[in-house]
Amino acid sequence: MTTPPRRTLRLAALLALAPLLLLGGCATLFTGTHDTLTFDANAPGVRLTIDGQYRGELPLTIDMSRNFMGGRQFVARFEAPGYATQEFALERAFNPVAILDVSSTLVSGGVDVLTGSLMKFSPREYHVQMVPEGQAAGAPAARRSAELHRFALNGFRDLQKDLARGGGESLSTFAAMVGGDDATARRVVDVSVRGAPGLLTAPTAPVFVRRFDALLAASPELAGCRL
Repeated sequence: MTTPPRRTLRLAALLALAPLLLLGGCATLFTGTHDTLTFDANAPGVRLTIDGQYRGELPLTIDMSRNFMGGRQFVARFEAPGYATQEFALERAFNPVAILDVSSTLVSGGVDVLTGSLMKFSPREYHVQMVPEGQAAGAPAARRSAELHRFALNGFRDLQKDLARGGGESLSTFAAMVGGDDATARRVVDVSVRGAPGLLTAPTAPVFVRRFDALLAASPELAGCRL
């Protein structure tokens, strides 16, 4: 059997790798250059602008380009009547898929740097804790509201599980945080269990928090315990 010459073998290998090299150059089709970001707040009528461009009132879901060309800094500004304005930069982290893409071929790396596929927004869900004008962020009322929102937003699935079975450790802990004393905490549990159908169908943490707060507001005994 005749062995093919080395030149022929090298040509065959290059032909076999060609589709992979082309695929690497199109990696942004797989990693994408946009992220979906969601914003919510503890106050109504919060207006969001990003890099000076008005995006709408919260709650809001937007499609955000990762492209940083043209001086974009991704600075988000939150404003609402009666509340102190807040402003911070949206955080971004390395996209591990794009990193693999960059290290594979020079062509795809150049594309990803220009389009923003190299980076991705992280986190992609934001809850903005607005503070009333004239109130310090470290004031007891502001700290209480922030702690309650943090607990509910991070643990709403555990709270839903407890509500489904009529009680549990997470619900009891949250009720104690909301109520402050044993009698009020028991009332919080009773009201939330009765309102469980609406709470259990909440698809996201912000929706769960809004519905829980509405239950408190609708109860004359608990209106002063709102989140």
